[in-house]
Amino acid sequence: MEHRQPRDPAAEQDRLMALRAINLLDTAPLDTLDQITRLASEIFNMPISLITLVDAHRQWFKSSVGMGDVQETSRDDAFCAWTIEQRNVMVVEDATRDPRFADNALVQGTPHIVFYAGAPLLLTSGHALGSLCVIDTKARSFNRQQQGQLATLASLAMAQIELHQRAGRVHEVTRLPNRAQLMHDLQDLRAQSAQGTAGGGMVLIDLLGHLRLQAAVRAVGIGRLEQILREIAAKLRAIVGADWPIYHVSETRFCVPLRGADTAQQERFAQQLLAGLQAPFQHGGVAVELTPRAGLVAYRPHIENAADALRKASSAMQEAAARGRDYLWHDDAFDAAHQRAFHLLQDVPAGLEQGHFRLVYQPKLNLRQRTFSGVEALARWQHPTLGDIAPGEFIALIEGTPLIHAFTLWVLNTAIGQLAQWREQGIQLTMAFNVSPRNLDEAGFVEQVRKVCARHGVPPDSLHIECTETAVMTKQETRDALTALQQMGAQISLDDFGMGYSNLACLRELPVEMLKLDQSLIKPVDTNPRALHLVKSLVFMGHSLGYRMLAEGVETRAVYDLVVEAGCDAIQGYYLSRPLEAADIPGFMAAHPALAGPALDAGHTQATLA
Repeated sequence: MEHRQPRDPAAEQDRLMALRAINLLDTAPLDTLDQITRLASEIFNMPISLITLVDAHRQWFKSSVGMGDVQETSRDDAFCAWTIEQRNVMVVEDATRDPRFADNALVQGTPHIVFYAGAPLLLTSGHALGSLCVIDTKARSFNRQQQGQLATLASLAMAQIELHQRAGRVHEVTRLPNRAQLMHDLQDLRAQSAQGTAGGGMVLIDLLGHLRLQAAVRAVGIGRLEQILREIAAKLRAIVGADWPIYHVSETRFCVPLRGADTAQQERFAQQLLAGLQAPFQHGGVAVELTPRAGLVAYRPHIENAADALRKASSAMQEAAARGRDYLWHDDAFDAAHQRAFHLLQDVPAGLEQGHFRLVYQPKLNLRQRTFSGVEALARWQHPTLGDIAPGEFIALIEGTPLIHAFTLWVLNTAIGQLAQWREQGIQLTMAFNVSPRNLDEAGFVEQVRKVCARHGVPPDSLHIECTETAVMTKQETRDALTALQQMGAQISLDDFGMGYSNLACLRELPVEMLKLDQSLIKPVDTNPRALHLVKSLVFMGHSLGYRMLAEGVETRAVYDLVVEAGCDAIQGYYLSRPLEAADIPGFMAAHPALAGPALDAGHTQATLA
């Protein structure tokens, strides 16, 4: 007999992983499949009908009619091994006259196959598991209509397998138990722990993360990525063993119950999993190297519900990724931070409506004019129950959500309205405020700025729009918005300069007039000669490119003198003034109409810091 070797070994390996992932091999009979094999025998008047699964070295019968106690045969003898390669109905009318099968052990011996017709069982992924076949001990013909009927029955059998898999809650790619099955199993564990004695734990592993998943799909396509995921599932199976549960709970996340009697043993088990996944492997001639992160959690079923256990594992995993750690055990402190962030975001709309937010204004010294010619608007939040919320906390939260649009509109109206009041009092100032990339990407943002200025009678050239370096170097839409704002008359400042890309080739093409040197560069200039040299170099470079340079975070007289000497055009910081309430700005401006020399005197310093 001719031995059938797979045409594509790599594709065969992928098929075998899909076959084993469905967990049907060596399982109990299914009534629905037995009904289909019996129906096939009746429709075609065949003594034998089988639903077979073709493994690496054997053909196993999931359902059979007419084969007695025989449950499997060698793959070398399996007609169905040819069917899965052909991937459509295969008919052998007389095996004794077919050179492929004439010497076959199943032809020469029991069950003495002469006629065979088989239709492949195909997963939605395209993988062939085996076949639905009908067999006779005498030669027969099998017309196209009969072939179509057999293919229809195979489709029904496959639908039952898929339905069984869905009912069994499996992931459609790896065929591992999915999140729903994990929840079901954890609930079972809860039911078994009525006395409060049972417990366990789990490790949740993220292989790629959302952004890297998107990049992988763009690079190799979803089909190739699914093959890689199946290989990863096989790696996990090899590490934990055939009988240990593995759950595929989302695109790139797997969950495994922890093994071990105590925390130390469980942690060693998690380390073993991660080490196995971190080992590079070959796929399609390319080395694949993963950087998995894991979250570990103890599950106390008599206290916690299943969903909360998975949430805690996810929280620990995300915290591990944020800290650059391979894994972390869950800590309640992780939840506290996320819950606080969630509740703060919920309270932002009410805070804007009920006046819990306000703006304060920090004067900026123009060294060319020797005057305080502008202020920067800074948001403050007095939460009704939590007290003062630091800007570094709430601004970062708001910027990550659509709330940034309503928040920035509130800043615009408040800041420009305040500027209009000062102008009525004869105080001519420029107003700086920060905008996020999401604002600049908003289609109507530029027009919003125009309308707010018109409503309050404030010329746009009184505005300083500040944005971070990373924001303006990402999207063309962002640059277009800045250009439109500049054409309207607003001045554009690049905030936190020196902390982002510092891409000089892009910088010269941006509609920017001022660079704000980040305070982390400014604060050490009086104690670190290299820091001072860096600031001087940046100021020289900025002036060479036609930018004005502002030093922020100036807090002492020594630093003030050095940044003045370095050639900065403007200065901002606690040495000059802390952020002031709107009502205090007129008094401040009256007390400091102009500077007489390159530095402030001691009396001025004491007054502004009081």
